Amino acid sequence: MNRLTIATLVGALMLAPAAAEAVTLASTIGTISEIINSIIPIILALAVLYFFWGVAQYVMNAEDKEKRGKAISTMIMGIIAIFVMVSIWGIIAILQETFKVGGAAPIIPPKINVTY
Repeated sequence: MNRLTIATLVGALMLAPAAAEAVTLASTIGTISEIINSIIPIILALAVLYFFWGVAQYVMNAEDKEKRGKAISTMIMGIIAIFVMVSIWGIIAILQETFKVGGAAPIIPPKINVTY
């Protein structure tokens, strides 16, 4: 199976609970938003672990100059990844506050019931 087929199947399985209710654009965007919001802390934790992996490699290979250089490179890449993710997170928070857009605010206004 190629990667596109697997990604399509995983995406379909993630959106399967939405099939039981009325699927609208707002509910689909909400589901995707929830998935992304739950993945972001995991990716940040992986970047921190990557940095500490570099620290561990640096300490374990204190004698070998070449392996120490690779460990320093790993630590720098981990720091850059953490910095970029936290910076983007902060920029998004600033934009949300500036434009008064809350994270849970609905994009589509609720339906108005009009009776005659």
